[in-house]
Amino acid sequence: MPVRRTRILFVDHVSKVLGGAEVNLLELLGTDAAASRWDSHVACAAGSPLDSALRPLAVIRHDHQFAPALNELRIVGRGLHLGAKLRGWREVRRASARLRELIEAIRPDAVISCTNKDHFAAGAAASAAGIPSIWWVNDILSSDFFPWPVRAVFSLRARRLARRLAPVSNCGRRALIQIGVPADRCVTIHNGIPLQRYRRTPGSDAASGLESGAREPVFGIAGRITPWKGQMLFLEIAAAWVRQQRPGIFVILGRAFNEDAPYQQALKDFIQAHQLGNRVKFLEFQSDMASALSGMDVLLHCSTRPEPFGRVLIEAMAVGIPVIAARAGGVPEIITDGVDGLLAAPGNLPSYLGALERMTADPALRTQLVREGHNTVIQRFGVDRVVGDFAALLDSVIPRKDS
Repeated sequence: MPVRRTRILFVDHVSKVLGGAEVNLLELLGTDAAASRWDSHVACAAGSPLDSALRPLAVIRHDHQFAPALNELRIVGRGLHLGAKLRGWREVRRASARLRELIEAIRPDAVISCTNKDHFAAGAAASAAGIPSIWWVNDILSSDFFPWPVRAVFSLRARRLARRLAPVSNCGRRALIQIGVPADRCVTIHNGIPLQRYRRTPGSDAASGLESGAREPVFGIAGRITPWKGQMLFLEIAAAWVRQQRPGIFVILGRAFNEDAPYQQALKDFIQAHQLGNRVKFLEFQSDMASALSGMDVLLHCSTRPEPFGRVLIEAMAVGIPVIAARAGGVPEIITDGVDGLLAAPGNLPSYLGALERMTADPALRTQLVREGHNTVIQRFGVDRVVGDFAALLDSVIPRKDS
């Protein structure tokens, strides 16, 4: 008689974009290891980018959405009015009731939620059904990102509803413990990538369309365009580099959500004010990150707040692009300074300029960083390792069935 595979319900409501949490989920479920281990169900918004990307995979999809007011509400770095809190709480409860019906229909062995809103809704539904709830925490629950009422509510609900929390870095784990989540419930699972998809390719010419003569080195930043990701610091580096009459093209790869449109305009105003129009280029986010990164000579990671993990770093290192990154958050868990990348003081212009000068002046150092960076990703950050980590976590919370 065939043995029933572990049945997992993954929950992710995001309807408009493929953010880091969604890409992590897609790559996890796209592995042969996940397909062979789990009977995977995904509750996601019908017609969303995540829903579309899941169609070729061996998963069963179920519609899961919040009302537009809550779906589009972002709480990172923002306070909430009382009315928004009450409306949001009511919608979370309604979504939780719908998820409870889904859980009763498919009877998963565990529920894994992927975003903070989903943690609350799915955690309550799973707890009511007696199913282990695992919160895949892609944020740092600290004052850098969340006001204290949000952190307090998160801690209270996590202690009450979550069997385990899986932060993506030890830094994220420490933040959870600091807000009161028991340490024995917090298990770090670093992100990983499908290594076969991240190889250097000819790619698009990141410097095309710019008024430069012979090809100049291309320095890039990649990620969502928002203040804490440090695109303004990146432009300050560009301005200082140009003042020193050094060669280089600076590329900003990414997009802004609606609330960050004023910030993107501020970046464009800075470019105009400092006459950088022929040295800076914006590129839209591309699904083929390996190709996009292949057009760069150095990736600069300029986040001014602690990074929950730093996925773009392992992507660049896998492709063979040397990286300079902020020494904060989960980044030092990826990069050993001077071995497989260079670290700079967060938000510190001279520190970044010194690292960039060092890297561009020393071909032997660049060669070492590329080689060791690639080795680091191969050894520690493959997505098959993530599958194994989750399998071990699931084994620790799912009751064993008698054979």
